[in-house]
Amino acid sequence: MGIEIIRAPHIGFCQGVRRAIEMAEQAALSQPICTLGPLIHNPLVIQEMAPRVCPVESLEQVKGERVLIRSHGVAPAVLQEAARLGLQVLDATCPFVHRAQALAAKLNSEGWQVVILGDANHPEVVGIRGWTQDQAWIVRDPAEAAALPPRPKIALLSQTTQREDVFAACVEALRPLAGELLVENTICHHTANLQEATAALAAQVDAMVVIGGRNSSNTKKLALISREMGAEVFYIETPDEVDIDIVRRHRRIGITAGASTPEHIIEEVVTRMTELENKDQVIAEQSDADTFAQEYGDMKEIRRGARVKGVVVQVKDDELLVDIGGKSEGVLTASELTTDDAKHIRERFKIGDEIDVLILRKENQEGYPVLSKRRIDQDIAWDKLTQMKQDKEIVSGTVTDVVKGGVLVDVGVRGFVPASLVALGYVEDLNSYIGKELQMKIIECDKHSNKLVLSAKAVLRKVTQAQKEKTWAEIAEGQTRKGVVRRLTNFGAFVDIGGVDGLLHVSEMAWYRVNRPADLLKEGDEIEVYILGVDAENEKISLGMKQLTPNPWSQAKDKYPEGCVIPAKVMRTTDFGAFLEVEPGVEGLVHISQLANRHVEKTEDVVKPGDVVEVKVISVDPEAKRMSLSIKATQPEEAPAEAPVEEEAPAAE
Repeated sequence: MGIEIIRAPHIGFCQGVRRAIEMAEQAALSQPICTLGPLIHNPLVIQEMAPRVCPVESLEQVKGERVLIRSHGVAPAVLQEAARLGLQVLDATCPFVHRAQALAAKLNSEGWQVVILGDANHPEVVGIRGWTQDQAWIVRDPAEAAALPPRPKIALLSQTTQREDVFAACVEALRPLAGELLVENTICHHTANLQEATAALAAQVDAMVVIGGRNSSNTKKLALISREMGAEVFYIETPDEVDIDIVRRHRRIGITAGASTPEHIIEEVVTRMTELENKDQVIAEQSDADTFAQEYGDMKEIRRGARVKGVVVQVKDDELLVDIGGKSEGVLTASELTTDDAKHIRERFKIGDEIDVLILRKENQEGYPVLSKRRIDQDIAWDKLTQMKQDKEIVSGTVTDVVKGGVLVDVGVRGFVPASLVALGYVEDLNSYIGKELQMKIIECDKHSNKLVLSAKAVLRKVTQAQKEKTWAEIAEGQTRKGVVRRLTNFGAFVDIGGVDGLLHVSEMAWYRVNRPADLLKEGDEIEVYILGVDAENEKISLGMKQLTPNPWSQAKDKYPEGCVIPAKVMRTTDFGAFLEVEPGVEGLVHISQLANRHVEKTEDVVKPGDVVEVKVISVDPEAKRMSLSIKATQPEEAPAEAPVEEEAPAAE
């Protein structure tokens, strides 16, 4: 079985590059044209277009009266210099770059501090910054963004070839620094689509061949993304660089290419790889034929890529020895088993077990055939998944890893679940899903391109919809239900009570005053709520929580009989007295006349909020929720001051 070469979608020239090349070729029909800098970052294309299209480093080097501005664009100062020199400018600036330039100029003129995410030395970024009169700040990653000084107004733009995840991280890094943050995503949609497709492909192949110029920012990012997904990366600039080791070491090979890579180069690389594979296979089969026949006798079906039945003859911690009918056994390493089989190799396999295996190579360094069971299991799994997709069945799988843009799941083969399809809402930390089993719908299943995309969200949405319908059919005022706090606001909490969110207003949370819902609840809390009202037509439900506990006023008259002395906490003061909390939900008033045995001018002269004092209950009115209290009544009465004794006047003589 030969290698499997899978092309990522969206590869080849992007719209901006194709437009620049077409403009250059059209301009060169009459006479050679100079371009300010290489037209694109691909030396093969530049070489093919020479000498009709000639790159120069400065406007002074332009031969003739015309100069073509490449897709990267330039700063206004360059256009002004070209006008001064009397040059006719053919502007091939990419439309996405032109949009970024216009935004940069507009936002800078409106007083925004423009921040550009990108490579400070890249000509596109240099040009965009020029449209801000060189006032823009340039950051290359979220760490540099977080280190910027605060500003009242910050606007974030991006180099068109940037990664979406890096851009999103920079947005979060800038939020604490900006009084007002304006986000303008200027990433080219071709770039975003290509990067996403490359990540999905790299997650499902053994190696990635990245085709493009080594100076291309776009191509460098594709190589980085492929490495992050765990694939071995081979960087190819020309078809001559295709190494035979690529086809010898790997079975499934992905192909991606930068926006400056023409289709014919991509085709040449694929053709070159196929030719090397065929040539290597012929040489290997010719050189091994005699030796293999001696080792295995008359076994015509034993060849590289053949599927044969074998018998397990030895089980080790990291490999199996399998008799495939010859004079020696083949080696089946743990890496060529499924993840689950490899983890439980001694439990899953016993001596004498008959298994199907694929011959990867006729000999390893010790002279034994190298086998794979995983490849056969994957073929079986692909066929099963294809049928499940047709039948619209749900598949179960375990999350094995977090990658750019989503998670990988093991469903017999590696599948990809985009981050937006993992759960119903936004998931801040996908790592929390590692090891979890998900129920998923199959979105895409292509065995030939090794592409499997799944959605847990689709299953959850269906389950939630069923729960929602059931809840609306059963819910009624006066019921008590369990729910989960989904979101907190200043005025209350939204609680999921079975696929339906109800509002628990802050005033209905407790019998006492709750200043902020977050003081009592947090997102994810499981609570019981009381159904206060149901508006099915507008799909609104009012909830309460305090109704599930006794109203403290209903017991206040018995708990606090008139004349009893109790402690109470001063909550607030007024001109006419102070309100004291007897217990949560029960407050009483101490009138200013009852604060002390003396005349009191200001309430704060006697008590202040937070004080705990002894009070005497004067009266309790549960219906009106009023309680009269007295501090004065708990204090001993002051003895009246004695009148001064007057001395008797001496008697008159």
